[in-house]
Amino acid sequence: MSDIDRLFQQNDKIFERWNLREIPFTESASSLRSQTLDRVFTGRVEELKQVVPLLRGRERKRVLVYGWTGIGKSAFILEVLQGLQRNDSQAKVAYITLQPNMDLGTAALIALAREMPEDEWAQRQLNEMGLGNLIRQRDSEIGGQLGISAKFTEKILDVEPTKYPALAFEGLLERALKTSDRVAIGIDDLDKQDPARVRQLLEDAQGMLKGDAWFFLSGHPGGLTRDLVNRERGLFDLSLELNPFDVDTTYTMLKKYLASARIKDISDNDEVAALHPFTPETARILCEKSSGIPRWFNRSASYILLRAANLEADKITLDILEAGLEYAKVQLRGQTGFTAEEAYLLQLILGKGILSDENITLGELERMGVKEFNEILPMINALVQQDLVRLLPDDRAIAIAPNPILQAE
Repeated sequence: MSDIDRLFQQNDKIFERWNLREIPFTESASSLRSQTLDRVFTGRVEELKQVVPLLRGRERKRVLVYGWTGIGKSAFILEVLQGLQRNDSQAKVAYITLQPNMDLGTAALIALAREMPEDEWAQRQLNEMGLGNLIRQRDSEIGGQLGISAKFTEKILDVEPTKYPALAFEGLLERALKTSDRVAIGIDDLDKQDPARVRQLLEDAQGMLKGDAWFFLSGHPGGLTRDLVNRERGLFDLSLELNPFDVDTTYTMLKKYLASARIKDISDNDEVAALHPFTPETARILCEKSSGIPRWFNRSASYILLRAANLEADKITLDILEAGLEYAKVQLRGQTGFTAEEAYLLQLILGKGILSDENITLGELERMGVKEFNEILPMINALVQQDLVRLLPDDRAIAIAPNPILQAE
């Protein structure tokens, strides 16, 4: 038996003892199948109560979902879109993650075209952008004395690039509404764009956003402030801020994720089995350490199970949990792509506990090659995107705190 086959068998035995098919935790909701998302989606009932009545109306709406990076914005939008599709057979829903240098019209066009695979015009739009199958035209020539033989030739059709994606989207939307009573588009990850660019994107797309489609946009469009949310409030019919979970809700989320990967079903009343391989004590500590941020919870839980598997642990005891948290700390700190200035900034945040524009010194700013606090905002955002720090709600100042895993003893 080869080493890798032996290790696979060894690993299988560990996961069988855990009653798990796989490590169920994932950092991105968009990577989950719809059935799995339904099983693990937790909380947000009050927010959903605000959205569902809107979906009963005939008039299209624009909804903004915003909050910290990793707070569960993608999961929320996907749950809403999938719920709409299940409860309205005539609705067409589409979802896309906004890519760098992509405008909202192009994003909406791509998202909707992908949901219309039988529509040739929709597929032409994807082909123009190099995202679809090549469009071919098949010609035939009848020949032979009795006209019963044929020769077929294919050629790739020439297409012009889409110069006005928002207008192209409107044309595609008209086609979609001939067979669907409503079209809902989710555009995710505006918070990964530069704040100034986001403002321009929204301004450029106002005509499209006020058209005949429903739009669900997610991200914190102001980047590191709430400025844009307040400034552009008139553009949205509903602005929902997602806040961190409390410990009890995170605890429930842990049980749901574990249940989604069980080999054998267990009784809902068996608390110990529902948390296995975690114990109630280690499960509670994990939930407290994640600060109610779903992505932090998922990353930490994944690292803990990986470390436990390496140690061939039957369950997550306090010692195994400590080893897992230390492993998570090393993995988070070991991410590549940091500049020297970003590494120094992270050390500042870890040293101060909370860094703000009120407690940073001029010397510390100069060491990062800047003179004003606003100039380090892109560096802060880079650390936020890598789950190393988070922004704290503070109306008086910009305050940043480290991921508590990095401070684990």
